[in-house]
Amino acid sequence: MLARERRNRIANLVKKQGSVTIEELTTMFDVSRITIWKDLKLLEEKGFLARVHGGAMRLDKLNPEEKEFKLRSKASSKEKEAIASYAANNYVNDNEILFLDGGTTVLEMIPFLKKYKNITILTNGLYTLNRASNYIPELNVISFGGILRKPSFTFVGPDAEEFIQKYQVDTAFVSAFGISLDNGLMDPNSLDMNVKRIMCEKAKKVIVLIDSNKFGKHSLTTFFKIDEIDFLITDEGAPTDFIEELKKKGIHIELIQL
Repeated sequence: MLARERRNRIANLVKKQGSVTIEELTTMFDVSRITIWKDLKLLEEKGFLARVHGGAMRLDKLNPEEKEFKLRSKASSKEKEAIASYAANNYVNDNEILFLDGGTTVLEMIPFLKKYKNITILTNGLYTLNRASNYIPELNVISFGGILRKPSFTFVGPDAEEFIQKYQVDTAFVSAFGISLDNGLMDPNSLDMNVKRIMCEKAKKVIVLIDSNKFGKHSLTTFFKIDEIDFLITDEGAPTDFIEELKKKGIHIELIQL
């Protein structure tokens, strides 16, 4: 079988099934793992699929719990704006470099950053990028490369992950689908999780912005453990027992009154 034919069949299989494993493909086509890896890399570069640990998945394959960005932005909007404004007004200084993830809470920080001098923002969020573009040249804005993923509208994949590795930043501001004491910060997609994980590792400090509705919620993957968090900002509706447990672990908590 020609390589082009094999790749076409792989692309059609991913489109039909939603995902495939490397083991499945090596058995099906009787070729080595490195050959399949090269096939998946080429197909990813052409936009047919996204590579994940152990295989590949269809770009539009969504986790049932994951909602479109615009729907998420409307949920708890009052809480999100209060949390974001507090973070921007109290945890940012002139001349800093910031990672902002593509979440709807972190997005709300953007208008409050324009008062600072020489702030540089790195983001993988398309909506975050668009919002920040309204404040150029007051803000220096750097966008990730990679695959644009729905419904999060974030840039993900190997190119995005490689991009982040180039930078050391002062603070990473991140949000999450949910937070639990056992599993930490969780998200429903492994591609987004990989980018957020590297974001946090490359920052001097990590500040989590999360509204009270996210406490106790679980999702597919953990991108940051509880004891790795430096600061957490949430609203006054967060469960008291949960907050007390976080404080016991040495995490600095800010409860924002609405």
